[in-house]
Amino acid sequence: MNKNHLSFQITRTSDLSSITHATSQADQTSLVIFDVDDVLIMDQDEYRLTHPVRAKWIKDSKQRLSREERDLLFSIILAERSVRLVDPDIMNILHDLEKRKIPTMALTKLYTDKYGIIEKMQDWRIRELKAINIDFAKLTPIKDEIIIHDLQIGYGVPILTEGVILTANRDKADILEHILHDKKYYPKSIIFVDDVLENLESVERLCKKLQINFHGFEYIGASHVPEIELDEEIEKLRFQILEQKYRWITHHNLSEIMNLLKDVD
Repeated sequence: MNKNHLSFQITRTSDLSSITHATSQADQTSLVIFDVDDVLIMDQDEYRLTHPVRAKWIKDSKQRLSREERDLLFSIILAERSVRLVDPDIMNILHDLEKRKIPTMALTKLYTDKYGIIEKMQDWRIRELKAINIDFAKLTPIKDEIIIHDLQIGYGVPILTEGVILTANRDKADILEHILHDKKYYPKSIIFVDDVLENLESVERLCKKLQINFHGFEYIGASHVPEIELDEEIEKLRFQILEQKYRWITHHNLSEIMNLLKDVD
């Protein structure tokens, strides 16, 4: 491949129009890759932890609780959470890619194996995506399951399963490179959509190394979804119940919160 003809770029966007245009130009020599959280899906308001009131608890919990205790509490929230599409139009992109048989995968830094009360995070992730009709097993060019024991760092084992690469907190480019080399699969171009610039820059460096055209999209659509109003006192109680009763109480159970208050106190 002529090095002078290669192209590398990263585009920041809060809507899907430029992503739609890029993926519509992809062909069978391309590989389209999507991050999952805050790109394809995001928490419903009941479980969204980005609100300043909830973010305050997250920060505080790092000082008070061990990693094992935090893992348990977060796993309780994750096990019960429901998600929504960041933008419903993402399904149009995925359907078009499937219809045209464009190689497409997901790439997430999510932990694998046991996490708190969740036995296998990779299975949880696949179920969550399939529950909203996203199935990368139909899109992936690599059908095999690949388990990368040599690259684990204490958050599970990096794995490719059903078209979803879970890096178990390893650098995304490191795991992607391992898989591409393992399968001797080198697309001519990669389109990568992620909400974290660092991840995009890492994969861009990999593409330069491998002489693969790269167009990354720093997609910040989720950050434009308004936060709901939260009552700080109710939220304090919600997290108190989480820590003491190991339950995540949703808004429609506010009356239950008040009943549980007697037990907590």
